[in-house]
Amino acid sequence: MADHVRVKSRKDRIMDAALRIFAEKNFQEATISEISKEAGVSEATIYEYFGTKEDLLFAIPEKISNDTFKESESVLPYIKDVEGRMRAIMFSYIQLYESNPDYSALVLLQLMSNKRFRQTAAHEAIRRSAHRLLDCIREGIANGTFRSDADAYLIRSMLMGTIEHLFIHWHMQGMPKRDKSMMEMLDPFLEVVLNGIRAKKEQQGLTLHLNLEDARALAQLLQTDPALKLPDGGANVSRKTKNKK
Repeated sequence: MADHVRVKSRKDRIMDAALRIFAEKNFQEATISEISKEAGVSEATIYEYFGTKEDLLFAIPEKISNDTFKESESVLPYIKDVEGRMRAIMFSYIQLYESNPDYSALVLLQLMSNKRFRQTAAHEAIRRSAHRLLDCIREGIANGTFRSDADAYLIRSMLMGTIEHLFIHWHMQGMPKRDKSMMEMLDPFLEVVLNGIRAKKEQQGLTLHLNLEDARALAQLLQTDPALKLPDGGANVSRKTKNKK
C-alpha cells in the first residue's frame, strides 16, 4: 500500500510540474529535463510513466476532466430541475477554468487546436462533460421546460462558446483582475439564454385589447344586456386601453 501511494504521488507531481511548464512555455518549447527538475524526479521516471512528452501532455486534461466529472456527479443527481442542473454544470466549468488558470490556458490555447488531441481519451473526457450539458438541454425540451423548437446543440454551443471566449480573452490579456469575476457573470448570462428558450405558458381566460371608446361601449353593453354576463354576474375581461387623439 505504501508503494502504491508513493508511486501515485510521484506521478501526480510529474503532471503538476508539466502543467505549469506547458502553460508557461507551451508544449513545443518545454523540455522533459525542465519537468523532471520541477517534479524532483529523473527523466527516466517520466518516460517510465508516460512514454513520450506528448503522452504526458494528454494525460493532464484526461485526469483533471475525469476528476471534475466525478465531483459534479456526486451533486447533480440531487438537483431535480433542468435549469438548476445547467447552472451547476456551467458553475463547474467556470470554477475549474478560473481556479486553475494553467489548465484553462493549456486546454483553450494549445490543445483545442491540436488535431491529435481530438483523437485521445483526454478529449473524450472533456466531451463527456459537454455531452452532459447537451443531454440536460434536451431533457428540458422534452419535458416542456424549454421551447419545442429550441435547438439543443446550438444552445449548448452558445453556452460553452461564450465561456471559452471569455477565458481565452482573459488569458490573451495576461489574466487581469476584473471588476466582476467570471462567476458573477454566470447568472446574468444564463438568464439571457434561458429567457430566450423557456416555453411560454398559455394565459387562462379571455383577454381583449381595446381602445378607450370600444372599452366603454363594451362595458355599457355588459351592464345593460344580462345575456352577455358571465354566470357570476361579472365580466371576465382584461382591458388594455389607449387614448385616441
